[in-house]
Amino acid sequence: MKIKTIVKFLFILSAFIIIFNKIDLNELKSIKLQSPFFLFLAFIMFNLSQIISAIRIQNYLSQINITPRLSHQLILYYIGMFYNTLLPGGIGGDGLKAYTFEKEFKKGYKAIIKALLIDRLSGLFAILFLVGVLLLFTRFYYFALFIVIIPFILYFTHKLFFKEFTKVSFKNFIISLIIQTLQGISFIFIIKSLGIDTHLVEFAILFFISSVVSVVPISIGGVGLRELTFLYGLNILGLNPAVGVVGAFLFFIITILSSLIGAFFKIPQNLTNN
Repeated sequence: MKIKTIVKFLFILSAFIIIFNKIDLNELKSIKLQSPFFLFLAFIMFNLSQIISAIRIQNYLSQINITPRLSHQLILYYIGMFYNTLLPGGIGGDGLKAYTFEKEFKKGYKAIIKALLIDRLSGLFAILFLVGVLLLFTRFYYFALFIVIIPFILYFTHKLFFKEFTKVSFKNFIISLIIQTLQGISFIFIIKSLGIDTHLVEFAILFFISSVVSVVPISIGGVGLRELTFLYGLNILGLNPAVGVVGAFLFFIITILSSLIGAFFKIPQNLTNN
């Protein structure tokens, strides 16, 4: 087992030690699943967001003449999820995709990595934009400046560093907004499955913030990072942190179950086959 994997497990252990010291265990146990149907809807919304994510990266790749069939792209996307979430000690999902595309289309790793990177950045800018929108409905509305500046930042980022992808920048930003909205809805369905119907805007904002925090490569699938975000964020807002911690963990379970889909596929031998 690699050192970085050991570090990740140690972080997750430390995170949950902190959580259990801050939240009474009986309080966590008192949170029960009230509606399995909402949890099922959360699973559907999350996977719908993943399918649309495969379309987004397809748009970027097409700009450098990498044109796998969408069905093969989707298979590769789920395999990448499986590698990222359940095989943290090996090659990452993006590394697998870069290797596969380069092997098939011979376009060079630099161009492929740029496509994968701007794909991630588009998602990040969409999250920040949505946080700005949601802040309008809270007492922190003055932070909603994100709404105005994010599209401009994305445009100039494309213009300066990713010129070859500028043609699809606006279309993919809209797609990113749809993707992140679906993930936000997924988390709200999780919260509703626990019988919570209040402060949903605050839960959504913290979910999006946790999505940004969770990309820090010190965890596995963001577990621990999301829970800590909700622990401290909900405490600041004067809300019950136990609900957020349980919700974040259920989101991780949905991510795991979705990633397992990738275990049933093999990497297509010819990405352009009919």
